Amino acid sequence: MFWTPIVPDVAKTTAVYGTIQNPTDSDVSILSVSSNQYKTVEFHTITTDKEGIMRMRKIDYPIVIKPKESIELSRNGTHLMLYEKENSSGELLIHIHFSNGLVQKHVVEKKSL
Repeated sequence: MFWTPIVPDVAKTTAVYGTIQNPTDSDVSILSVSSNQYKTVEFHTITTDKEGIMRMRKIDYPIVIKPKESIELSRNGTHLMLYEKENSSGELLIHIHFSNGLVQKHVVEKKSL
């Protein structure tokens, strides 16, 4: 299950959390993630610098997932950032494009924090 916090309709960005799994017996890479409501989807992670300040940084594609492993998308760790909202009609969807040709389609639920 993927989810996003409830944000005002005027918000141009949001974050998405959940789990991306590799059920195969070989490495697979995420080549990109797209959305039906946002122009850009990026992977980000949160790290703490040497001064103790938490910083968000972009992770570039491709993102490799080892066989039978998964990526946990969480609020204080790795997550998806959706930018430049283009519309808000219907369900929010994300499409994960893998190196093996698979495209996973996920409905993103809206939840209060």
